[in-house]
Amino acid sequence: MARARNARRTDAAGLWLAAAGIAISLAALVGLVALLASQALSGFAVRPIEEIRWREVDIVRQELAALVADDGAHLVVRGSETERAGGAYRRVALADVVSRERPRDAVSLRLADGRELVARGDVAAWLALENAATIAAPGLPPGLRRADVVEAIAPNALGLGARAAVVASRAWQFVAGDERRDDGLFAALVGTVVLVFAMSILVMPLGVLAALWLHEYAGDGIGARAIRAAVANLAGVPAVIYGLFGLVLFVHTVGANLDAWLFADALPSPTFGSGGLMWASMTLALLTLPVVVTATEEGLARVPQGLRQAALALGATRAELIRRVVLPVARPALLTGLILAIARAAGEVAPLMLVGVVKYAPALPVDGEFPYLHASRQFMHLGYTVYDRALAGGDALRSTPQAYAAALLLVAVVAILNLSAIVVRNRLRESTRGLA
Repeated sequence: MARARNARRTDAAGLWLAAAGIAISLAALVGLVALLASQALSGFAVRPIEEIRWREVDIVRQELAALVADDGAHLVVRGSETERAGGAYRRVALADVVSRERPRDAVSLRLADGRELVARGDVAAWLALENAATIAAPGLPPGLRRADVVEAIAPNALGLGARAAVVASRAWQFVAGDERRDDGLFAALVGTVVLVFAMSILVMPLGVLAALWLHEYAGDGIGARAIRAAVANLAGVPAVIYGLFGLVLFVHTVGANLDAWLFADALPSPTFGSGGLMWASMTLALLTLPVVVTATEEGLARVPQGLRQAALALGATRAELIRRVVLPVARPALLTGLILAIARAAGEVAPLMLVGVVKYAPALPVDGEFPYLHASRQFMHLGYTVYDRALAGGDALRSTPQAYAAALLLVAVVAILNLSAIVVRNRLRESTRGLA
């Protein structure tokens, strides 16, 4: 009796610990998504425009500027960026401020090249101008055309609902892209999804065949154990090493030879001798191959021996046993390997920087022109966009929130792909449960 009570207490303690671990994991996930969302939305917030007068030595200066930050001791404001984006920030001590006001006719103009201008005028009148017409007002560069203006709002006159609509519109335009701008995430989103699908098509057949050979034919000899140990060790190799391997083998060796044999007329401009979608997907396939092999072999080991013996007793050959019994029952394990491969490959950046990803690609890797999927093209990736905006952006106050937005979209893409695979896996598991 005492042993039974102790066993129940141990089981109850284990259940509570498991529940606590799950709760902590969910809280961390929710906190991560909330952090990414809050930081991303801050980059699309509507900034009020103030007319500020402050003392600078013995001179009183005045400027119309968007209020970017106020820490209680200093103001960070952004005036009209007439020359370049990020070139009109100013830090003003609150102790030097003489007066501040927010005129309701203050207007914020966003241009196609990323600059933001502030002026005073009538938004409706400016939006009604022809594209070729120019907009003139104090603080605006001469010759500014209506066609160059992406967005025109009066921030100080907007209500709460109108501000929320502007934030939503800016976020959507940043994700979906704008034909007049090239800083959106649409190209990076397409590149990420296409890369993951191409990697999956390459790694799954190879991983499943390797796992079948190891489990069904190799046995437990010294050679098979050595190969399993090698596969386990490959799973721990840093991702950048795979990138170097892909650069040397695929790009500089295979790609250069393909260019010499098939595309000699295009040389010295490389076709396959430079980074591209095909080499990047093959590199990620090698990176995720150990994960797929391990998960598939574990799934094959869980196929009941009774099914194998029954199939062989009915006269099935070894090949028929694998094709009609083992693989159908092990399909959930195959999808588990695919889920793990997607989870690891979707966020990898280091190897992609060596084999094909770029900051800006002039064309998508997939389009409506034959052959539709362009394997030799360089591409954009959400993971690289996060790196570029966070560390190499020219305007930190804008590019850092954009990095958070790219990270949030990457998390959403990985979650959608994994959830889709999980749903399919669960349905397959239910369909094969009676057979198993």
